[in-house]
Amino acid sequence: MSTDNPLFASGVLTTEEGSVTFSEEFEEAVETYLSRFEGHTNEEFAAEIEAAVGDDVAVEPLAALGEEDPRTIAELCALAERLGTDDGKADGNPVQLLPSLRLFRDDDVRSDGAPESFVPVPATQLPQLLRIYSPALVYVWLDDSEKCDLAKRDLETVFEEPQDVMPFAVYGSAYKEFLDREYSLTAGPAVLFTRDGAVEARIYGAHGPGTIETELERHRR
Repeated sequence: MSTDNPLFASGVLTTEEGSVTFSEEFEEAVETYLSRFEGHTNEEFAAEIEAAVGDDVAVEPLAALGEEDPRTIAELCALAERLGTDDGKADGNPVQLLPSLRLFRDDDVRSDGAPESFVPVPATQLPQLLRIYSPALVYVWLDDSEKCDLAKRDLETVFEEPQDVMPFAVYGSAYKEFLDREYSLTAGPAVLFTRDGAVEARIYGAHGPGTIETELERHRR
């Protein structure tokens, strides 16, 4: 990640001993918000989000996400502060930059097996995230297998450059019942192409970068 990235320029990220991490000041701001949010209701989260970013589309699903994952809302509010004035968008859109912060979290969401540049998330947060970020692509992988390795490699090839879709990754083995119930997904590896929270297309297995690129081209229209 380039140091001219707005997350570096605003002091959200820093480098320590060659590794990228949150700055101490940003971590402190997040912890302050977490303390303030303790016991918050959905309506209270909605008010915090609206005040921070004023993004009408994102307010409702982010507020719903806040009750399960208040750290996301704390990161959003601290990020909006760091990015400056003008509704928190002087140096970048905080809602659009927010998912990348998950890459630097120290949590139990499995990232080993996710393609590079994809954001690992719990499957239970997909209903909210996919309403906020549209269009999006979700890669679901299972336990280590040759097909998962090939699919991961294909996605990394395609996403060497940004593709104008938000790329999420989910470790499917940890959420089998949820993925079956919400997305009728019982096999993997799989790639879901979504818009406004709904699955428009899906690919199972590994078919090469060309197949993914063809579907992406249709998906972006």
